[in-house]
Amino acid sequence: MDNYKLNLSKETKQFIIYYAETDKSCIEKVSYMLEDSYDRITNRFNQKLEEKLVVEIYSEHTELLNALGFPNAPKWVRGGIGVGKILIASPLNPPYGTDFDGVINTAVHEFVHIIVNKINNNIPRWLNEGIASYEAKDNNPEWIIKTIKNGLENNNIPRFKDLDTGDDFETFFNRDGYQYSYTIVEFIVTEFGYDKLKEFIQSPTMYLEVFGLTKNQLQEKWITYIGEKYL
Repeated sequence: MDNYKLNLSKETKQFIIYYAETDKSCIEKVSYMLEDSYDRITNRFNQKLEEKLVVEIYSEHTELLNALGFPNAPKWVRGGIGVGKILIASPLNPPYGTDFDGVINTAVHEFVHIIVNKINNNIPRWLNEGIASYEAKDNNPEWIIKTIKNGLENNNIPRFKDLDTGDDFETFFNRDGYQYSYTIVEFIVTEFGYDKLKEFIQSPTMYLEVFGLTKNQLQEKWITYIGEKYL
């Protein structure tokens, strides 16, 4: 980190947050949001942290990208997961396309990833991002609605396989993966409930066994759902 130091810390019941002097004024809000989400997320997915989770806040975007190990990542990146820790941008200096609350909810988004990965760390990108986005509500609802309407009107809805981009988060973003995956998980929770979602996280190829539908049938049912809800 060279001259850049996260030399201040705040410890809560479940988290240890490291930050620089410039971010002092937002730490109460960040720690409150994380603690406030902890029971809901861990109970919902039946997973707990074994030890306090480290959260690092970077007031400069370039420092965040360096810490994530992706110095050339796009300007919209707000956070990520390191080894046993969460790294996020500063809510006081939100990256492109987001705002103060969006960045704070990004901390919750990354926390959800950590909890879901404890169940199964090898699930499709759309499922992992969809769950984190749905639980954290870290994206602008208008952005999601506009994308879905546009896709429906132009008959240009991606298939699940199009959104399973593996480690390639840029292609996922460019295919509107965050918006579509949010609605896939919203659909699964609404139509089938959280028990089925958890079952699917454990066995993400077993469509018929979990939902009683083939992959194609589930996709078609999802498209019908978003057509009814978003058009």
